[in-house]
Amino acid sequence: MFDSDRQSADITLCIFPHLREFIAVDARETRPNGPVVLTLSISNILGEDFYSTVERDFSKLIRRKDIGFLELMGIPQQVEAVVRSSSLQRIIAELGINVTADSDDANGTVGVLFFAGSLLEFEYSQLSDATVKLFGDKLPTEMLNQLNEQLSELIGKERSALQMATRQDLSGLISGSSAAYVTIWENSGN
Repeated sequence: MFDSDRQSADITLCIFPHLREFIAVDARETRPNGPVVLTLSISNILGEDFYSTVERDFSKLIRRKDIGFLELMGIPQQVEAVVRSSSLQRIIAELGINVTADSDDANGTVGVLFFAGSLLEFEYSQLSDATVKLFGDKLPTEMLNQLNEQLSELIGKERSALQMATRQDLSGLISGSSAAYVTIWENSGN
């Protein structure tokens, strides 16, 4: 995953699935004031503009006159693409990036790191090694240290949120308040 032979993205989004904040690393060489590491709130992204855009695009998807049954079954994937595209557009706008066709920023690349699974188990030294491989040539040492501190803090919050979500899921299963179905014990009659 942290292959140093791969070209790193101009902008990297560090997403924590259970948190309402994420980190954006803007390491573009063309950025006027140099690279920046920002912690952003999802509430800034999911504003009225976002919802209006998603609603408008969703309406276009389902109201097409030429839609057939096969296309109708593909709507969930299309809605996912609309939400992903709208989210990315809002994040880019939040970063103050101009993506008009004649802009230098229109040709940049965006990478997304989801901090889940084994990434949540990283020790600080592993995290530091990974960020050096990803950003070492694009970010100054002080900024890498800042990024590592922010990532480490959010990893801790994500771990806690994940544990809480797991406890709530188990509690819901046991109390019957969850819609999920689970067999705790089954006798096959043999």
